[in-house]
Amino acid sequence: MSHNSSKTTKIGSIFFVFITGILFLVSACTGSTQSKNREEAIQITDSLWGSLNQIKQKFTFKIDEIEERKHEMDSVLQWLRFANERQLSPEIKKQILQYGAIYRVYKGYASAYKRSVIKAEEYFYEIKALDKQVKKGSYDNNMPAFGKEFRRLNGGLTELNAEVTDILARLNTVEPGYRRVAGDVEAFAETLR
Repeated sequence: MSHNSSKTTKIGSIFFVFITGILFLVSACTGSTQSKNREEAIQITDSLWGSLNQIKQKFTFKIDEIEERKHEMDSVLQWLRFANERQLSPEIKKQILQYGAIYRVYKGYASAYKRSVIKAEEYFYEIKALDKQVKKGSYDNNMPAFGKEFRRLNGGLTELNAEVTDILARLNTVEPGYRRVAGDVEAFAETLR
């Protein structure tokens, strides 16, 4: 009986070692896949950060700068309505027309610019939350869910980039004209107040 008992103990020990080895291999393989998924998700999330930073670098105006200019220009244009035609030199007439054209561009794009800056900030927090979840391992075993979230954010950033590019192209087109005529037109409007 002791011979059978010793044989059973050896078989039990071998079986225990065998099962422990298999469990170790399974956990090592699973851990490796999880680690690989996490590394891949971290790299993909980094690409979202890169896209967002490219967009943010395009913001050359302060968030309210164009909106404030639009309101100031509207006020100036209201005062200019009281100008007597005889008070206007041909040069100031030309500058007022340019100023009015610039105002119309600002009027159309001031709030769009501000919305774009705010959207970029919202994406910042969304990417930050995703990054935190990725680093915590929340997507290690659910890469399809990560892919869905990535596609949503990436699509939104692509759309925002196109929007910002269009808005800034228009604003940057009129910026030199604004700098050239604003001082003279606003100084003339002050004389009417």
